[in-house]
Amino acid sequence: MKTFLYRFIDQQSITITIMWMCFSCAVLLVIPSSLFSLSNSDVLPDTYAPYLWVLTLLTGSYLLTRLLSYSFARLSEYYASQRLLIRRNKMIRQLDFEEKALLREFIIQRKTVLSLPLNEPAVSNLLASGVLAPAFETQEIKGSSRIIKLSIAIDAREQLTHRVIGLPVGKLTEAEAEVLKAARPKYARNNYIAL
Repeated sequence: MKTFLYRFIDQQSITITIMWMCFSCAVLLVIPSSLFSLSNSDVLPDTYAPYLWVLTLLTGSYLLTRLLSYSFARLSEYYASQRLLIRRNKMIRQLDFEEKALLREFIIQRKTVLSLPLNEPAVSNLLASGVLAPAFETQEIKGSSRIIKLSIAIDAREQLTHRVIGLPVGKLTEAEAEVLKAARPKYARNNYIAL
């Protein structure tokens, strides 16, 4: 992280230096030659004018390239976030039974973070669509499956109501509690809490 930060700061200082070079070259080319008179000689502006033009064009093209790449990166980021939003909304509208049961586990266990295996289809679907998000940067390797700590994405929380995930509002009857217990995914039952 430190190397990335140093590289970013160095790149920004290079860009600022080139911006000042471009600005000063452009100013030197625009101001009248009468201001350059050194002991009544106008040799300075005429001698260095081609070099100033070349330097202005080079620094200006560098700045234009940086501006275009920055704009393209921001637009790509915006469209990627819009695609993720559309995919997440579609996924929330079309949750299947196991995905709803997995999302109910967060409420049943009263936890914001659960350790879940990535090889389970419901987990990988919810993670790919942006409903679940990695909670920490750590992963555990248990046997052949990768276990990752996941939480419900902040943007998805407001859409995941009790009705959407199939959790009844209010007090549960015995029959409803038994149905919900039977529907719990085995891989998510690390710390079983009775309903």
